[in-house]
Amino acid sequence: MIKNALIFSFVVLEEAYCFCFRQILVRNEVRHFAVKQYRVYDVRLNVKDDPGAGSDPAVVSSALKKATKRRVKKLVNGKVLSIDRVVRKSLDTRQRIPCWVYVVDATLAKDITERTGVVESLLVKDGQKKNIVHHSKENHKKKIIVIGAGPAGLFCAKELAEQGFKVILLERGEPVEKRGADIGKLIHRRLLDPESNFCFGEGGAGTWSDGKLTTRIGRNEIWSRRVLETFVQNGASANILIAGAPHLGTDTLVRLLRNLRHYLVQQLDVHIHFRTRVTSICTDQTNTCVTGCLTVDGIRYDADALVVATGHSADEMYHALANAGAILQPKGIAVGYRIEHPQALINRITYGPSLARRVKTGRRLTDKANIEFSNASCQDKIDHSLLPVPGYRLAANGISSKGFSRSAYSFCCCPGGQIVPASTSPDLVVVNGMSFSRRDSIFANAALVATIDADDPLLFDYRNKYGALAALHFQRDAERAAAKLGGGNLVAPVARVTDFLQYKTSYRHSNIHSSYRLGVKEVPVRECYPEVIHETLATALLDHFEPSMPGFICPEAILHGVETRTSAPVQVQRDKDTLEAIGITNLFPCGEGAGHAGGIVSAAVDGIRVAHAVAEKFRIKIKEERNLATQ
Repeated sequence: MIKNALIFSFVVLEEAYCFCFRQILVRNEVRHFAVKQYRVYDVRLNVKDDPGAGSDPAVVSSALKKATKRRVKKLVNGKVLSIDRVVRKSLDTRQRIPCWVYVVDATLAKDITERTGVVESLLVKDGQKKNIVHHSKENHKKKIIVIGAGPAGLFCAKELAEQGFKVILLERGEPVEKRGADIGKLIHRRLLDPESNFCFGEGGAGTWSDGKLTTRIGRNEIWSRRVLETFVQNGASANILIAGAPHLGTDTLVRLLRNLRHYLVQQLDVHIHFRTRVTSICTDQTNTCVTGCLTVDGIRYDADALVVATGHSADEMYHALANAGAILQPKGIAVGYRIEHPQALINRITYGPSLARRVKTGRRLTDKANIEFSNASCQDKIDHSLLPVPGYRLAANGISSKGFSRSAYSFCCCPGGQIVPASTSPDLVVVNGMSFSRRDSIFANAALVATIDADDPLLFDYRNKYGALAALHFQRDAERAAAKLGGGNLVAPVARVTDFLQYKTSYRHSNIHSSYRLGVKEVPVRECYPEVIHETLATALLDHFEPSMPGFICPEAILHGVETRTSAPVQVQRDKDTLEAIGITNLFPCGEGAGHAGGIVSAAVDGIRVAHAVAEKFRIKIKEERNLATQ
């Protein structure tokens, strides 16, 4: 009896122990799987509580921790254990009081019900996994020629070389070091080199710009992210991976491009030929397959495939593509002027007088002007919560003029920047904007443009005369008109916005303050375009832009003529799967000039896409050749 009782007691204790042990395991398992990483969106901090623009955006402040905990608790009843990293930081200036907006990755203490755009799990679900490309070390011994060393061409060449192709990169302009010297000659001695200027040369037109890295395709898309990471690897600040509106600035871009070129040449054995302008594309006897290209010096480069990644100012390449059999599809453009304001005025409009004084660039003249404009004393204490130099983005849709609907918008705002000559010929005047990384100029500028659709009545005569290149010739006529109004020598025609809106035709040639260093002439700029363009811009200014930014219309706002090269005037048609030009094999149109991108990041991403399309084509072709060899 006693023995049986002891055995029974032992069994009970053993079962109880096992039960308790299982419960501990279950609890630990639940706790282990319940602790998950989530992405928390729209965490807002008042500008006074945030460390500000002068701090490292990756640092998780105590104020950010508190704000994240409040948001998660309120919206999904979750508990934040830790904030693992800052994904994005941007400044929202749409409300009366600006605030910083964060996206963070956080570890939560328990499972929660996800809310799209609010709190989302970071676990990759089935069907959401990205295809990661593994570079092949195999040397295919296939020669690929890439024309154009802008973002599309550089990233295409990089991807192809990393996958084992023999790559030759042809660029009509100069490397950034020599290009910078040529631009110096243009600014100081008015010597325009048609092949090396603000449009042509290593890095493309974007090198001497604000260097914006915003894109509509999403900066967390796998290839967009790779582009940004490549920039960081070659000298850009890691802050561009976090900032909501990242930019590089011309000074950073020059250093970055030099480092990237050294990587291409020294480690990937890419052959880069500068000062090499391609004038024609060579095809086989059937005129359906590309075999190479011909330069202005009569040198022929044979190739297994040709990637055309020239920019939208390379007029000759459009003719070369058409002659080779590529299909050019007309597309809409946008034309207008570059408008310039004092940066201190934009600061005050954006932030209000009390917060505008928090904008500091480190340049004494600029910061002093900002302090004075914000009605603050130079001795006033400004705390550490600095604000970034602001830009703006404005748009007005559905503006009716002569029975046709158009839109107007600002484009490529360059805060703390300057207006530069983007002319590629002495008989043309076209302007653009640029900024250095610190954005420390006393001026802010942006393109102010009206849209012209491919079927716009404005282009009727041009379509009859020039076909698919109608918009291109419209652009060049406007640039010739601007050169004539300016009086030659690359002087830009200008007008105060207030005079423009009053249809003023005579000028007293008052003292115009402008950052354009080749000189300006106050004239009736309405002679640059057909009147419907000016009607659209005037309506946008009065009815949309001024109400959005009170003070935008003022005597200090100056229109500079003309801004025409906002995008490519045509799109080179290509197969949506192979990315080859329709009707001609081994020809790959690429980037902004081909009408398949807009901006630095999207052009670079298109270069990567085209590189993978080329690799896939020849991977299949090599496999077929090997199969034939074994038969």
